Amino acid sequence: MITPPQADGDSRVPRGGTRFFAVSLPSAAGADRRLATLDVLRGVAVLGILLMNIQSFGLISSQYVNPKALGEPPPLDWLVWLISHLVADEKFIAMLTILFGAGLLLMAQHSRCSAADFEHAFRRRMGWLFLFGLAHGLLVWPGDILAAYAVCGLIVMHFRHLGVRQWLVISVLLFAGAMLLRALLGVGVMFLLPVEWIDSLAARYWTPSTSAVAAEVDRLTHDWVSAFGERVVNAVGAQLWMLTTDRLWRMTAMMCLGMALLQLGFLSGRWSMRAYGRVVVLGLGIGMPVVLLGVGLNEAAGWDFAFSWFLGRIFNHWGSVAISLAWLAGGIMLVKSGALQRTLSALQAVGRMALTNYLGQSLICGAIFYGFGLGLFSQLSHVELLGVVILVWAFQIAFSLLWQRHLGRGPFERVWRHLARSR
Repeated sequence: MITPPQADGDSRVPRGGTRFFAVSLPSAAGADRRLATLDVLRGVAVLGILLMNIQSFGLISSQYVNPKALGEPPPLDWLVWLISHLVADEKFIAMLTILFGAGLLLMAQHSRCSAADFEHAFRRRMGWLFLFGLAHGLLVWPGDILAAYAVCGLIVMHFRHLGVRQWLVISVLLFAGAMLLRALLGVGVMFLLPVEWIDSLAARYWTPSTSAVAAEVDRLTHDWVSAFGERVVNAVGAQLWMLTTDRLWRMTAMMCLGMALLQLGFLSGRWSMRAYGRVVVLGLGIGMPVVLLGVGLNEAAGWDFAFSWFLGRIFNHWGSVAISLAWLAGGIMLVKSGALQRTLSALQAVGRMALTNYLGQSLICGAIFYGFGLGLFSQLSHVELLGVVILVWAFQIAFSLLWQRHLGRGPFERVWRHLARSR
């Protein structure tokens, strides 16, 4: 059965304290149900992001953004990529980011300290989260989102006193700004850069040569230790590029959207089942055709670098917002229905340990694909990677249930809380 947080030393936190993306509130039944719902949603999002992250761990980097980077894939691999792109790509990270914004607002609303003390404590938390992300990105996996969350969280902290209308306006403007920036970059690449520059960029990031593929495989497997410096340089460059051209804009927008959705009662389950059902129908009915339109345009363009890397991805970015709202609404409907209690309890356990499970996915996948482990990088197909995802899900669900039952707060959550409270 899905359970609310218990008033013991492990699951409750002191004033101003927080779990990853959420906080413990006074033990009123409504507050407990709200936290339980957010934990379930967070569990869905943390597990869901692995559907796309596994491609970054197990495949050549170009294949994450270009499914035909190494040529025409087998039909079954193409189908797995298409379904993953449709239901998961940017959708679950949007869910996590929305929940992060909601957690920030909950933390602020229920903090009993002064505004200045709250901001000081929150900056300290985000500072340690940034360091976690930095270590994660430099040492394990360059696709880290924690550092960007910390930066955007510090920005959104100053918006917490605004109202729903202002949060929605900021969200739309920032998201539209991110898409405009991407469109301008795409136009610049298509019409302003010399052809030889475009070919050079494509050969490096879009359709790598045989030697480039071999070099990436060696860097992540055989030369894991000796290529550490090169991996760090590449990780820093990737993080800075993603932050300035995409994450700073979109993550801030999604966090503001999360605060608005919490204040509107959407995330706390206060809407009717019919209203949530409408969100599911509209979200999928609008989002999926938009994403499929983007795939169709990329296919028509032959997955051309100048078009597909920038302009061709805009459709998925817009569609992902609608689909992520549909997934959130569907999850809330499931919680409200009272069905599948064992499944919900498992998702709740994963969500309560979201930081541990997010970092744990990187450690597990790193041990499978990289040189400090089995070194299976670039050796598995999309179908085989999907099998790895299912195995990791099973392990993390079992681990989360056992850890929660016997030890309460997750290991990384414990460390984060301890460091954030230390002066």
